[in-house]
Amino acid sequence: MHILFISEYYPPAIMGGGEINLQTLINSLTNSTTNTPPNPTNTQNIHISLLTSSSPNLPKIEIHPNLTIYRHLTTGSSPSSLLGNLSRLLFLKHSILKQTKKIIQQQNHPIDIIHFIGGTIIAAKQLKAHLKKKTPSSKQSIPLFATIESYPTLCPKADRWYKQQKPCAVKCTLPKFLSCQCHCTEIGKMKNSWYLKYNPLFFLLTYYYYHQRNQALNYCNLIAISKYVQNLLQQQGHQSIVIPNILDTKPFEIAKKIPQNKSNPSPLRLLYLGSLIESKGPHIILQSLKDINPTLYHLNLYGNGILKPQLQQYITKHHLNATIHPHAPYEQIPQLYQNADIILFPSIWPEPFGRIPIEAHAADKIVIASNIGAIPETVNKNDIIIPPNDPQALKNAIMELLDNKSFKQTKEQKVESKYHLKTITTHLQQIYRNSINKQNTT
Repeated sequence: MHILFISEYYPPAIMGGGEINLQTLINSLTNSTTNTPPNPTNTQNIHISLLTSSSPNLPKIEIHPNLTIYRHLTTGSSPSSLLGNLSRLLFLKHSILKQTKKIIQQQNHPIDIIHFIGGTIIAAKQLKAHLKKKTPSSKQSIPLFATIESYPTLCPKADRWYKQQKPCAVKCTLPKFLSCQCHCTEIGKMKNSWYLKYNPLFFLLTYYYYHQRNQALNYCNLIAISKYVQNLLQQQGHQSIVIPNILDTKPFEIAKKIPQNKSNPSPLRLLYLGSLIESKGPHIILQSLKDINPTLYHLNLYGNGILKPQLQQYITKHHLNATIHPHAPYEQIPQLYQNADIILFPSIWPEPFGRIPIEAHAADKIVIASNIGAIPETVNKNDIIIPPNDPQALKNAIMELLDNKSFKQTKEQKVESKYHLKTITTHLQQIYRNSINKQNTT
């Protein structure tokens, strides 16, 4: 089986959990890395081609056992910048079509499956038409799949966060989008400045490309990463199956075996991993700590984003025992969990998945998480669930743990089998085979 994945970014270019998930999935499917446990169900008959964005510091073509990476796509260098987003809107779809056609033509072994990740689905309609035109009548076209791991197909702002107040409950229209976006300080991961809020060219262009992504849903077999996303798709008339994000637990097991240098007693070690933007809620953490004795805790925040200067000012003004660090490479993440007591996941927008809780469970850590979006699907009975955008509730949860030292004895948090490497890869291969067999018998 030859699978072509199309993803706007791929490690070492990581813009979110989607890139981490795809890399783990590809490694598991191909067994191309030594730190992935062997999976006897898939090894010898799978080859993967990956089409992703070009990078000046990386080779255009990179060949591994059972994996070929093509870094040929033209897109934005950052989802947080205006130039990056304009580049994405203007060039990405055409680049996907052009480069995918080249890869199909150049392959010695035919492509069996094309699988879009996230916003790259925008090219599905045109690619479907091309494949149908080029496929002889005696053969079937290549099946198209798309993993819906965020909201660019369901929301022009890509967050389904209505007026930055509550989860959106409707299918977007242009008037609804105009009413919503002018009340928002963020659009995606970018600051929604006044010259964007009231710029007709910008919001018409943004809505036009959202409409194209939304229409592309009709041309793919859809995979939702959570029941929450599946329900959103169903509300818009699209059927999907749920295959959650995958987790390789082995790096977390290795990190747990490394001795910890920790004084006793010591401050409660709090950890936040994520973008420093309003929708992720890092400011809620700082507000919750304002009236807690700073000798009782230390907060580490790892990430980048438009709120960073504001967060640093707040830390300084209120003398918080907190440190902001740059975004950490994913290979360092398991050790960061081990260096913490409590993991904070205070999102105030409806997350399409909750990767932080399942990683924390792999590290035997408790999570304080918001009750919004798909996050409740990934927490367990040991975690603490709080209302989103509620600093007082977060403060109460932290104080509860400060008063209850026994929580640190919690061990062996369970990562559900549905996130395991073998479960995900076996399920995905089965739906691929079913689709290929269906095509061949049609």
